[in-house]
Amino acid sequence: MDEAKFLKRKVRSGNLDVHPTEKALVVNYDVEALILGELGDPMLGDRKECQKIIRLKSLNADTNVALLAKEVMEKCSLIHGSKLREVEQLIYYLQTRRTNDEVEDVGIQLSRPASSHATNTERNVDIERAIISNIDSYIELMYEEIPGKIRGSSLILQLARVPDNLLELTKNESLLSALARVLREDWRRSIELSTNIVYIFFCFSTYSQFHSIVLEYRIGSLCMDIIDFELGRYDQWKEDMEKRRRHFESTTGLSLFPTEIGNNLDKKAIVGDEIWNADGPLDFEVKRRSVELTSSATDVDVNKMKEDIEKSRKKFKSLTRKQEQLLRVAFYLLLNIAENTEVERKMRKKNVIGMLIKTLDRSNTDLLILVVTFLKKLSIFRENKDLMADLNVIEKLPRLLHNSNSDLIQSTLKLSFNLSFDTKLRSKMIRVGLLPKLVTLLIQSEIKNKTTILGLLYHLSMDDKVKSMFTYTDCIPMVTDMILVSNDNQIKPELTALCINLAANKRNAQLMVENNILQGLIRRAFRTQDPLVMKMIRNISQHDCTKESFIEFVGDFATALTQSESQDFVLEIVGVLGNLTLPDLDYSQILRRCNLIPWIRNNLVPGKAQDDLVLEVVIFLGTAAYDEMCARLLCKADILLSLVELLRAKQEDDEIVLQIIYVFYQIAKHDSTRDYLIRETGNEAPGYLIDLMHDKNPMIRKVCDACLDVIALCDEDWAARIKVEKFRSHNQQWLEMVESITLDPTNHLMPDEDDSLPPFASGDLLKHTMLFPTSNAALFNADDVDVVAKSLSDASENPSRPVSRYTRDLDEMGELTAARSRSRLSIGSGIEDLCVSKMKCNEFNASHVLI
Repeated sequence: MDEAKFLKRKVRSGNLDVHPTEKALVVNYDVEALILGELGDPMLGDRKECQKIIRLKSLNADTNVALLAKEVMEKCSLIHGSKLREVEQLIYYLQTRRTNDEVEDVGIQLSRPASSHATNTERNVDIERAIISNIDSYIELMYEEIPGKIRGSSLILQLARVPDNLLELTKNESLLSALARVLREDWRRSIELSTNIVYIFFCFSTYSQFHSIVLEYRIGSLCMDIIDFELGRYDQWKEDMEKRRRHFESTTGLSLFPTEIGNNLDKKAIVGDEIWNADGPLDFEVKRRSVELTSSATDVDVNKMKEDIEKSRKKFKSLTRKQEQLLRVAFYLLLNIAENTEVERKMRKKNVIGMLIKTLDRSNTDLLILVVTFLKKLSIFRENKDLMADLNVIEKLPRLLHNSNSDLIQSTLKLSFNLSFDTKLRSKMIRVGLLPKLVTLLIQSEIKNKTTILGLLYHLSMDDKVKSMFTYTDCIPMVTDMILVSNDNQIKPELTALCINLAANKRNAQLMVENNILQGLIRRAFRTQDPLVMKMIRNISQHDCTKESFIEFVGDFATALTQSESQDFVLEIVGVLGNLTLPDLDYSQILRRCNLIPWIRNNLVPGKAQDDLVLEVVIFLGTAAYDEMCARLLCKADILLSLVELLRAKQEDDEIVLQIIYVFYQIAKHDSTRDYLIRETGNEAPGYLIDLMHDKNPMIRKVCDACLDVIALCDEDWAARIKVEKFRSHNQQWLEMVESITLDPTNHLMPDEDDSLPPFASGDLLKHTMLFPTSNAALFNADDVDVVAKSLSDASENPSRPVSRYTRDLDEMGELTAARSRSRLSIGSGIEDLCVSKMKCNEFNASHVLI
């Protein structure tokens, strides 16, 4: 020691904690003293763990936590400046902690569950501090009786709560083996001992590198056994308390209810948990009983029974708090090690989801936050979600959303959002009344909650039946106001997606056009060039009751087609114009003044524009061609030739083909443009229509039939060909049978002349006498209306011949209106005109012979 020249003292700050009984902070720190040699090398050293208590005598309910925390940091040099936030949290906890009696069994905060040592220590300043060098003596305590084991586990827990000690503790195999053995053997004997040991392993589980230790000693399996046992014991406690209550009420004629709830809620709605876990004392009132039924108990007996049941309730509350503390630590440990999917799968097999859902009935807010967070993590897997659905987790969510704790509400909303991807669970959410509550939370919640709520409402709005329910809430004006008052150029996608879905409902769309809301939406859409807002406006425009509101904006929409640089925005604008099927709207003037003909022709060139835009342009042409003046303008501009070229290029796209045929139908309805469709297109348009009569798509066939009927009314040459083609199309099976009979040499029913041609290759087939039964031997004459009508009647009554589908298709043309609504078509009025024209043309009716 003669060479010792220097003495070095080093202070290392440790963890912060709150005093278990007083309004004070506990600062743990280490003092290390080193004696250095002449060359600066340490010769002798010692380390001592110390503790400083900072009493906050001025702390009360009105204290500014932030200012007090800064004052503590300035006066105490042992606390590092980076721990200001932690100091604020601890002071806030002390400020909100109710009484010292209640602190005994309540955890400190979610991120760090409280140990039983911290809740059951002596109420004095002198706390036994654990020292890492005495770890062997603490291990020896684990071999004593239960009190010694509780003391030893408490001291080890103090060491485990310091992260710097964990690595050294993991190297002590005798320590870990002793802890695992005691937990396995004695967890039923002491809830304090179980809490301490589980908490020690929980400290290890907070770091992924120590998970192997937790798994090696099978602590997760033990925790699940403990949880299952404690949940069953809690049910037994409740049953015992209910028996006491029923005995008390039947004996005294009094009913129990908490004093603090008495005047606020319906007493009949109070359940047992609310009675036994209430903070205030119990109150009693006389039950409504019949006059004849009286109580035989004296006042002395009643008072004694009141005291007994009050004592039982306090004991139940104390046991429940200790149990919830254990459950919280155990669930937290399981949550930490569940980051391994294989471990999570094993937990599911041991019914961890059932335990979590059963725990949702508790009233401890910190425990509920942890349980809901655990369920949210598990719900991302389909098998877990299905199991939650089977255990009726949805029915337990409304009670959690009525809690005043914002963290619990946020966790519950995230769990609900994960579950809402399932259609059946969305229906359950509606049945349990979540929709009005979510709308209410949308008004009251913090900004961080709104995104989750909007996403959840968006999922609910995906169901058509639910869309109408939004009408009876305040959601519609609320979300539209959120869009209008938003200062961001980019609105939350969840908000606009919700509005897009809601606008698909007729009544919701009506609410969106009231009070100049539509004008505000259009102005915002044009200012921000937001395609999602314009898609919402497009959905609003598809309803007949709202189309009139768009008339004043048609010019702005048409101008934007050639001026906007956003193709997605232009796509939605074209969709809006395609929805405006208004007879008073002069589309010819719109096309001329906005010079849209070159723009339309350019977008109809195959391969030049995206198919989505091409489809919307064709739909817009179908809407505009309803106006005869506009139809003539389209013909003069050779738009029909462009459509024929597009039809040839996109013949595999059923949607584009259907819309092009509908444009042909609208052109064919007008007398001034019908001839152009037939001749100026080089007979290509009618030829394509005839080919498409055999298309696999039933809607395409129906529109083709309607269009060909109009063409046949005004052109005799095409009428004859259309007759044959329709006859061939609708009676194909029968014609094949006739052909096979004709080619059969043993058949003597058909004449031998001119057997080189098949019987359906000529239009004369319709005049062949073999088409009618023998009882109707009169020759077919197209000009004889009576004979045709009689032949039609006789043939339709003959069940031995196939019936033409064409007449049935015409009867079903009313369905085209619905199809037009889905594809933004509206051809109902044209079909009605067609039917009237057909009734006036006897010769055309004669072509539809029923075989």
